Amino acid sequence: MGKEELIKGVLYVVNVLYAIFGLVTAATGIWFFVQLSEFVALRNSNHYLLDYRVYWPQVAPWLFILLGLFVMMVAFCGWCGTNRESRGLLGIYGLFLILIILGQVIAATLIFVFVDGEDTDRFIKDTVYDGYYNSQSNPDVFKAFGRIERKLRCCGANDARDYRSWRNDLPLTCCQDSYYRATCDFTDKEANERLGCAKVASVYTKIISSSVAGASLLISLVEIMGVIMAWRLFNSLREVEHYITERKEGETEC
Repeated sequence: MGKEELIKGVLYVVNVLYAIFGLVTAATGIWFFVQLSEFVALRNSNHYLLDYRVYWPQVAPWLFILLGLFVMMVAFCGWCGTNRESRGLLGIYGLFLILIILGQVIAATLIFVFVDGEDTDRFIKDTVYDGYYNSQSNPDVFKAFGRIERKLRCCGANDARDYRSWRNDLPLTCCQDSYYRATCDFTDKEANERLGCAKVASVYTKIISSSVAGASLLISLVEIMGVIMAWRLFNSLREVEHYITERKEGETEC
């Protein structure tokens, strides 16, 4: 029984970790969705009116949210199966964990393979260029593009020189300490050293995606341990049930 209790204790801890991982994954998906919504709002809707393709940055947030909710559900199933010593729930738990591990490995592989893809770069850069060109005539887009510049510490679509064709100075969002200054000149050293938002946004998206994919692979190692523990408890309970059945049969014969 000591061995059984040890396995149950490990499974309790593992399932708490799964639940936290599921919550963090869902929260990451929501955060990614909010960030992406602000970014995609820069796109020219008329330009992409006939663009029916779905790009992975638009799908990724929903995948994270659904995966997070599913992981929390599986963690609850594992907790109940361990607490009730139910072989049925433990079997379902182990099966779902295997499916989650396979899904995480496939998703991480796809991210690592396609995150540097041409379609991803085109989606990000076209969105930035749309925002930059629309900001010249639309004050709301100009403010939205400024928020991107401040957040990513970038300037213009390609670099600070983009603004020379239609402004007498740089937007304040191109300069450091923009909240505390009245103007940002073209001679500002820090502003001229900044990269364009198209480049920075592309790299930023790749770093986030690769980090999440790497974390997903690391978590899958913990999930493998959960599958092993669930299988050992499943077998242990089967041996106990077999022993009880044999004992009852022996008492009946007597």
